[in-house]
Amino acid sequence: MPKTIAFVRRPGPSFNQAISANPKNQPINLKRACLQHECYIAALEETGIEVVLLPAVYEYPDAPFVEDTTVVFDHLALACPNKENSRLGEGVSVHKEIKNYRTIKRLPPQVTLDGGDVLNTKKKIFVGISSRTNLEAVNALAKFTKKPVVPVKVLSGLHLKTSVSYLGKNILVLDPSSVDTTPLHEFKWIEASKSNRCSANCLAIGKTVLISKGSNEIANKIHQEGFKTVQLDISEFEKADGGLTCLSIILKKI
Repeated sequence: MPKTIAFVRRPGPSFNQAISANPKNQPINLKRACLQHECYIAALEETGIEVVLLPAVYEYPDAPFVEDTTVVFDHLALACPNKENSRLGEGVSVHKEIKNYRTIKRLPPQVTLDGGDVLNTKKKIFVGISSRTNLEAVNALAKFTKKPVVPVKVLSGLHLKTSVSYLGKNILVLDPSSVDTTPLHEFKWIEASKSNRCSANCLAIGKTVLISKGSNEIANKIHQEGFKTVQLDISEFEKADGGLTCLSIILKKI
């Protein structure tokens, strides 16, 4: 069986300056964020994944959210042209490591894309049209995969995967109020409410699903589908509009 690898990056000293729509009266606790990140790494390793830990970088506050830098397919990886100017340099060191496993391709200059807007399922790839990702990204991605690439309008929340996660077995966990669900009706849904949207951002690794701490109702429903769940406290990353999927890039060695 191919070895699975997860690329992660520690929060840097500037992480409490990360871009966020959350109120300023909820400041990020950097020490707590670092401890939570260590627990995240331990949970990944518990599933059997090999973790590649990238060093923190002061000049990029949002750098722990490595998912936004890269979209990984079976045969190559795409460098994401991020819309936010403050994030444009984050991918350089990430791509240097990923080049050991995948050829890196670049997208046309008219494309803006965050990896958090790309949901790769068994038969289709869904792309969130959001404040960070434009419609041009759909056609651009389609040139690199044989799967249909389908746009999904993000109604609220930062990214598509803020509100929609794919577990496998044709199952999605989602907050249906946050996205246009029209393209998603072929799946079985486990629904989260808008008030508990964090529950909808899950990271499925085989039969194990990492889920935000306190998501007991959703965790029970995931259990009923035959998965094991592990609840993790990532409150400091959620303050920066992040979630469990944002904190890693996962690929298989080929």
